[in-house]
Amino acid sequence: MNRELLKYCLRRIEKKLGWISNDLWQNQDFDLLSDRIFDETGVKLSVTTLKRVWGKVNYSSEPSISTLNALAKFIGYDNWSDLKNSEQFSAAPKPKSKPSINLRPVVILIALALTTVAIVSFSQRSKPIDLSQVKFGAEPVTLGLPNSVVFTYDFGDNEVEEATIQQSWNEKLTFSIDPNKEAATGIYYYPGYFKAKLLANNRILKEQDLHIRTDGWMATINHSDSPRYLYNHELSTNGRIRLTEGLLKEIHDEDSESVDLLTYHFFDDFESTASDDFVFETRFRNTYKKSNGICQRVQVLVHAKDGVFLTPFSIPGCTSDLYLITSGESHSGKENDLSSFGIEATQWNDFRLEVSKGMAHYLLNQELIFTQPYETNIGDIVGFKFRFEGAGELDYAKLSNNQKTIFFEDFN
Repeated sequence: MNRELLKYCLRRIEKKLGWISNDLWQNQDFDLLSDRIFDETGVKLSVTTLKRVWGKVNYSSEPSISTLNALAKFIGYDNWSDLKNSEQFSAAPKPKSKPSINLRPVVILIALALTTVAIVSFSQRSKPIDLSQVKFGAEPVTLGLPNSVVFTYDFGDNEVEEATIQQSWNEKLTFSIDPNKEAATGIYYYPGYFKAKLLANNRILKEQDLHIRTDGWMATINHSDSPRYLYNHELSTNGRIRLTEGLLKEIHDEDSESVDLLTYHFFDDFESTASDDFVFETRFRNTYKKSNGICQRVQVLVHAKDGVFLTPFSIPGCTSDLYLITSGESHSGKENDLSSFGIEATQWNDFRLEVSKGMAHYLLNQELIFTQPYETNIGDIVGFKFRFEGAGELDYAKLSNNQKTIFFEDFN
């Protein structure tokens, strides 16, 4: 790997961000960068991976090609090879020698001018924020969705002219607040585990974990900025969860070039079940039969506090477009062979994910189809999602740990 090229790439990223020097970056800055990269590239790089790339933690191995590709995409290139081929790093030719000129007086004058500018600039700069005086909290007002959250904050004696709250990794969910007040509210349309951020003077001051839980199982259909929530009479839960025949017919009768995404959600507390030692089992099938959903994609997501296990499925011909996430670490079907995740999606499929000691084992219909090591610990498990291109149904879901059943649902 070209180290100079990597340094150049990191400088470009820092220039794009416009933040303070990376020497002063804290954990929350790398967390925000991870969110920015995911938002623009669709690739989730963990905080640990980013710290390694920036040399903040010792690590002997080179960055993976998927990491390099994501960094290159973030600054506008197709991939790492595109960046490498587009930029020239050859040393410039040495200039011809010229008659020596005494530049000492000029240098002295320039130095005096720069010193004066620096003094004036420093005198005008606002005082650094004392983080020990900053307080930030968040509390949902109810259980279920949508859910409003009350954010409380206090900047103490710090001088703050403008401040914002970012509700999650998505920068679009950011709103301005009055630094002189003590509370503001925001609304969450989806469940999940979020890290809300309090920002002022172009930096993150505090983060607050926020668990937006469902009131049992819930289902949504995504076809706009806010979801369509499905009511109980639109779902059938007699032995499995699925759309009613009437709603399924309505979806198939829609005249649209694109296909909506049906998602089943369940978020709750699971007895501090660690994401590096668990077994998750389920049975599913896709029930959408129109050509605008020809790939019949299905995603099974196990969410933890700091990341996700996302297992994708589709018909065999579409596996190149799949994206696997193992403990927050992304693996693209463009660069990895994910053909074993090709299925007969309209048939029932039994899926089992076994995670232990840095290794994830993926089993489909009682056969081991894929094994993926991982390095990132993403914390305790907080919820599940099942996404279907068009429509789909679940037979059961089970979470266990050390032969102990933590959660089981068979919809009876």
